[in-house]
Amino acid sequence: MDNEHSQDLAQVPIVTALLKGQYVLCQVDGDMKRITLDNLMNSINSGNEELLREVAWGCPIKQSIQSSQNWGMVGNRDLYAQYKSMVGRYLVKNNGKAAKLSVSNSNVYADGTPLDASIGHVMVKAPRLYLLYKVDAATNIGYLWGSFLPIGGFYIDLCVGAMLGSIVSGKLVSRPGLVPQTNKRIDEFFAAAQANGARFGLVDYDWAVWNVAMNLFEFGNPNIQANIGNGITGTNNSTDYLTPWSWPVGDTMALGDGCSKVDKAWTTSGGVAVTGACHINFFGQEDPICYWQMMQGVYCGNSGNAGQDGSEVFIYKGNRLPTSAELATHPAGEFRQITRLTTEGFIKEMILGPKFDIFASVLGGGAGGSSYWGDYQYHNATGQLVLLGGYAYSGSYCGLGYVCSYYAWSDAAATLGSRLAYYGEIDVVDGKDIAAA
Repeated sequence: MDNEHSQDLAQVPIVTALLKGQYVLCQVDGDMKRITLDNLMNSINSGNEELLREVAWGCPIKQSIQSSQNWGMVGNRDLYAQYKSMVGRYLVKNNGKAAKLSVSNSNVYADGTPLDASIGHVMVKAPRLYLLYKVDAATNIGYLWGSFLPIGGFYIDLCVGAMLGSIVSGKLVSRPGLVPQTNKRIDEFFAAAQANGARFGLVDYDWAVWNVAMNLFEFGNPNIQANIGNGITGTNNSTDYLTPWSWPVGDTMALGDGCSKVDKAWTTSGGVAVTGACHINFFGQEDPICYWQMMQGVYCGNSGNAGQDGSEVFIYKGNRLPTSAELATHPAGEFRQITRLTTEGFIKEMILGPKFDIFASVLGGGAGGSSYWGDYQYHNATGQLVLLGGYAYSGSYCGLGYVCSYYAWSDAAATLGSRLAYYGEIDVVDGKDIAAA
C-alpha cells in the first residue's frame, strides 16, 4: 500500500459479514496478501488448517481421548478478544431500539447515563459467530473453530435476556429486581414473550450451543463450574431446589459483561447453610446454569406417538412453537433431526458433528463432574420439552451441557422457567437518547 492509503490494521473497523467477492487480508510466508472470501472459504473447507488458525480461534475437543478437562485453546486469540469485546449487555426496548450498557457496571449506560431498566429489557447481544467443527484426519481429534468470517459450518446470532424471565402485566421481561416466573407451560411463556412484539420469543437451541462454544473458547475447559464457580447450588445443597426461584434477579448487574461471579450466602429451607454458592455471570448472562430453562426451536419425540420411538430430537427454524400435529410427527418447514439417548448419566461424549450438537452420545463421564464434559444429562423416551441448566440442588450435574428432556411438552412446575430472546434487527442509540427513542 502507498502511504496515502496505508492504515494501521489494528485500527480498521470490524465488520461482521462480507460478500464472497470481497477481500480479506492475510499473511503468507511473512508477506501481506489478499484473498477473496469465496476462495478463503474453499481453502479452509479443503483442509487448510494453517489458514484456519489465522482467521479463526478454536478449542480441541478431546472428549474421546482425554478425561482431563484441560483441552486448551488454539488459533488467533487476538481475533477472539475482538469478538468477545463486542459481546455484552444492552437495554433493548420493544421497538428494537437499544443502548449499550457499561462494560464494567450494567447499572449505567456506556455513556454514563443512569439506567432505568423499566423502559425495556436488559439483554446480552452478540455479533454473528461462525462455527465450524472439523476432525483432524491425522490425530482424529475434533476442533471447534469460531470466527467473524464465514469459515464454513454455520452461524449464530444472539440477543437474549441477561436475567431469568419475569412476567409484568402479561409480558415476559428481562429486568433486575424482579422474581423470575415459574409454573407456566412453554406456550404460556412464549405468549408472554410475544406480548412485547412479534420479534420476541424464548431462548432457543442455538443459544445453548453458543454458550457451550463460548465456554470452550474462553477457558479451553468444558466445565463452567470449574471455570467460574459452582452457581447457586454451592457444594453441599442436596435438598432445596425451590428457594432460589424466590430471589429477585439482578445480583450480577455490577459485574457488567465479563465472566465472573458474585458470592451468594443462603440457607436451605431445612436450615442448612450452603457453602460455595454464587451467581454466575457468563458474558453478561446471569445464572445460565442451576435453573431449568425452557427452550424453543427444539423438541423431542414421544414413544407414545405413532411413527416416533422417543429417540428423536427435532431442531427447527423460526421464532415459533410447534403445533400439536408437529409434536406428534415432525416440524413443518425447515428442520433437521438427530438422535438422543433415553437414559441418564454424566456426559463422556456429545454428538457434535456439523452443527456441534450438544446432546450426549456416550455416557459414563465420571461421577462428580471432574472428567470429560463435567455435566449430566437426563432423558427418557416420552418427554418432549427440552430444558437447559439444572436444578439448584443438582450440584456437579449442573452446567451449560446439562440438557434434560424428560418433561412433557405441556408440563409446568415451580422449578421451570425461561429466558427472553429477541429475533430481529437492533437499532443502537446512546444511553442519553434511549428513553426518547
